[in-house]
This record gives sequence, structure tokens and C-alpha cells, in this order.
Amino acid sequence: MGTAAALHRVRRADVVAFLDFDQELSAPRYRAAEEALALLSRASRLVGGRDGRVLIQTFQPDHEVVRAALGADPTPVAVAEAERRVVLSMPPAVTAVTIGGAAGPQFTEAVLAGAAEVGLDVTADELAVADRRSWLLRAHDRDALLDLLAGTVRPPGGLRLHVDPMRVRR
Repeated sequence: MGTAAALHRVRRADVVAFLDFDQELSAPRYRAAEEALALLSRASRLVGGRDGRVLIQTFQPDHEVVRAALGADPTPVAVAEAERRVVLSMPPAVTAVTIGGAAGPQFTEAVLAGAAEVGLDVTADELAVADRRSWLLRAHDRDALLDLLAGTVRPPGGLRLHVDPMRVRR
């Protein structure tokens, strides 16, 4: 028992137990299912062959991640995730870009000024404060969005720009 980081600190274990695995299955990140499956995969490698055990405490025993781990087949997760990402407009169904940093507001404003034909969906992170505020831009046309970003003049100051970031809230 322990955190996910503990899985990377040991080379072998007889038993790995995930308490309240629902936190992983239902995390508010678009990659939650694949990250949960990766944890189970790592745990399976640590316990090795048939003598080791991976224990999962969950209220969602029929979740595609649990089914995939039991069957040693990631297909249920891949199929469900592909459908989910289309519905949520998340990569790879769309191209997502996060913009932040001190120059983020000015850069975002400049991007939006030239974005009429790109078809952007823009979300501001309302939980962030002052200079830590960020924006999520999504578009179906990857090339048009990347061309728009490349053609936008960068204002002075710190700017964070991530294309298809690994962690985005759903």
C-alpha cells in the first residue's frame, strides 16, 4: 500500500494493494483511465508471475480499466477512451493548447483576435489566480491552430504554451 510513486521505488513485491482505486478511475483528467491502467500494469510487473497478487478496492468493478487488467487486454480502455475523447473534445479527437504565464492574457487575446476562421473553443481556468491563470484552446483543425499560434506575435514576459498537454481537467 502507498502512493503511485512507491511503485517506482521497489523492484519486486509479493502484493500490491490499491485502496480506493476509484480516485484513479474517476480523476478529473482526460487521461485518467490510461493512467490507472498504467498503474495496474506497473503493479503486475512488480508482483511477477502467478504467485504475486494485485488487489484493487473499487466500487466500479465493471470499469473498463479493471476489465482490461483482468483480461490482460487494453482494448476495452482504448475503445472507451476513443469515444470519451470525442465527446469531451480532447486529444487526439481535437488539438488542445494551454496558454499561461505572465504574458498569457495578452497572447491569448492576440490569438483570439485572429481566430475567426479556425473555430476555437476557449475555456479560461477560473480556479487559477492572477498571473497563474490559464486558457485552454481546442480546435478540430490542428494545422490551422498551430499556424495561428505561430503567426501570433509573442508579447514580452513569461509565456507557457503546451500543445496537447498531458494533464488537462475534463
